[in-house]
Amino acid sequence: MAEWVSNPQSANTKQKNTATENVVTGGTREKVVDWVLGALPIALLLGLWHLVAVFGDVPTYLLPAPLDVAETFWEELVGGNIALHVQLSLSHYLLGLGAGIVLGVPLGLLVGSVSLASKLLEPLVSLLRPIPPLAWIPFAILVIGINTQAAAFIIGLGAFYINFYNTLAGVRSIDRKLVEAARTLGDHPLGIIWRVVVPSALPHILTGIRISIGQGWMTVVAAEMFGIRGLGQRLMDAAGLLAMEIVITYMIVIGVIHLGMDLGFRWIESYILRWR
Repeated sequence: MAEWVSNPQSANTKQKNTATENVVTGGTREKVVDWVLGALPIALLLGLWHLVAVFGDVPTYLLPAPLDVAETFWEELVGGNIALHVQLSLSHYLLGLGAGIVLGVPLGLLVGSVSLASKLLEPLVSLLRPIPPLAWIPFAILVIGINTQAAAFIIGLGAFYINFYNTLAGVRSIDRKLVEAARTLGDHPLGIIWRVVVPSALPHILTGIRISIGQGWMTVVAAEMFGIRGLGQRLMDAAGLLAMEIVITYMIVIGVIHLGMDLGFRWIESYILRWR
């Protein structure tokens, strides 16, 4: 009894350690459950795919079995075809995405912050916005040519509009009292944009970048279908030969790459916005 009374801190420490262990264990269990729930639909889809391909009345050249696709995937991976076409697609994807972000975000900040810029530029952007990026393919072929720059132009258009309008929405959602307070304290216009507008609109800006990452990756495949080398061209060439195992292989590659990019940007976004 005397020993217990003389060491009250030891008991408290044990209780804290136990509570911490319970929290960690609970968090780990929750992550495992989330992983299982996420993997379950994929497993069911693979099982259904296997049953239809093996036992269904579907020609193998239209729906190969998952194991055949896995074998083709391994052959394409070992042979270097996947790495080559991913590299080719990323070359114009990153160029177009970067251009769309670099132009869209600052222009959205400018139009949202300066009334004269809004009156001059917003009608023009609103006029061109309804034209889908893929509708510019004939223009890109005739003016730019069938090359990386043409694909980057088409990808950049889609990324530009997404980033422009998300940034503009973020600027216009800012509490004007913050801007007025900064102006009252004597801050100059550029300082207000940098210290007040950008931090306040940052969640919208990051959302626009994230959406454009996915939209641009979908556009890159379509942009390559008119002759530019990359994942889209490889997929279309295989479809022309009825090599569905190659088509499905590259569909999976496209999906996995986008998933990786999305998860990576989510982590970056959560780190930047950790103050929220």
